Amino acid sequence: MKAKQFRAQVARWREVAGIPSPEVEFFHNWPKHEHLDRAQLRWFLYWRSLWERGVVKKTSLSYMMIHIYELLSLEYIKDPERAVERLIQFYTEFHSIQPKLDVTLVRWIGDLYLKLDRPDQALYWYTKGPGGDLYERLSWYRFGDLDIPYPLLKKVAGMTKTGFYRERMPGIEQEIEAMMHGAFRAFTRLEGMHPLDRWARYSEEPVLYLFSNTPIHEKYYLEGFRRYSYSGTFVHWVKNGLRCAENLLRRAEGKPKLKYDQSVDPYFAEFESRYPAKPRAVEKKADPAPSLLERELPSQPIELDFSRVKALNKETDWLVELMHEEGGSEDLLIKAPSAEVVAKKAQRVTRGGDVPDAMLGEARSPLQKASGNDRISSLWEELPGAELDDFFQALSDAEREFLRHLVQSQERNRRELSRWLTGRRMFLDAVVMRINEQSVDAGLEPLLLDDGEELTVEAEYEDAMRRVCNDE
Repeated sequence: MKAKQFRAQVARWREVAGIPSPEVEFFHNWPKHEHLDRAQLRWFLYWRSLWERGVVKKTSLSYMMIHIYELLSLEYIKDPERAVERLIQFYTEFHSIQPKLDVTLVRWIGDLYLKLDRPDQALYWYTKGPGGDLYERLSWYRFGDLDIPYPLLKKVAGMTKTGFYRERMPGIEQEIEAMMHGAFRAFTRLEGMHPLDRWARYSEEPVLYLFSNTPIHEKYYLEGFRRYSYSGTFVHWVKNGLRCAENLLRRAEGKPKLKYDQSVDPYFAEFESRYPAKPRAVEKKADPAPSLLERELPSQPIELDFSRVKALNKETDWLVELMHEEGGSEDLLIKAPSAEVVAKKAQRVTRGGDVPDAMLGEARSPLQKASGNDRISSLWEELPGAELDDFFQALSDAEREFLRHLVQSQERNRRELSRWLTGRRMFLDAVVMRINEQSVDAGLEPLLLDDGEELTVEAEYEDAMRRVCNDE
């Protein structure tokens, strides 16, 4: 009924020519002709007539939307081919003035092509532009059996650029994209299905809603269409695939590899021979030092003076006697540290090397006393936490404050986090990039994951990060 009423309004004002009128402010979330007062209607008709004559005049998005709806309804221009050409022309001339058209109008042009039973043109517009829902766009790439472009894969993984990567742009991106496309095909060949079908969640309900958020929205049934949604497993596979691809390039230049899940290696096997490992240069060993017997002995014999040694022995005997109590007790006045003090000292030992038994004392368990290797292993288990502590302390005060807010508030929405940072004169993307770069430089994984809508802490570090922030 609403679509019918809107088409009636389009027919009523279609032939009315606009006259010169001043622009009047107008804003509405779902604008239609009946929302315009007389002054606004005069401006809309005048602005529309200017564009009909080839004059591109800037105006508010709400005015633009009413005319876009008119063209989508096929009531303003009844020939579908001319109507869709006019919509494309409108997008071409106005999207630089109003960037939001990259999200709305691009999708609606695809809807109109789909309604006209031209799926190839629909796919082009569904996958065009930088905006739109990420997984919906992946759904259309999968439906069309198209290679997913590298910028989308990078957005899925939320990857940060390493120094090696930045120094080799843009050529490195083309190489990694080619390897990822090959890995997707190898996965489909070896596993019998596409990675999206294997790892991402999806619905096979073929109902689509064309022209959503317009007065003329309608249902459409498209057999074989799958609507995918976010899946951490698919993100993990793409992220480690991108790292594997970069590691092949690093290996070819003799650079150290990034940490990654080696289960993705079989899908990159065809590229192994194209990026052979660069042989390491053999370092020339220094000549060994001459043995003691080969050295020249001094002509004059060395005489040792033991007088000072005897004096030190006397002082030592005197100190030992002084430390004994007068009653002849064998206990020294210097008491052994308590178990609590020893335990605290042992907890502060976080890096390698054997730990003296005297230091650990009674704080050691029987199992730890039995095996020095077990004791060393238990200390090394603390290393990730220690590295995270060092990384956290190396951040600026503002970056530490942001991480505390992220962990303690449990806020995940990008818009809310961006608003919080704006009040402190910081930008979200810049802060996330800086923190992840320092995390990689510290030998850790990128700490923050950004899927375009939410920001989360890498699951591997979530508990440790909560401890570090709460201890501050």
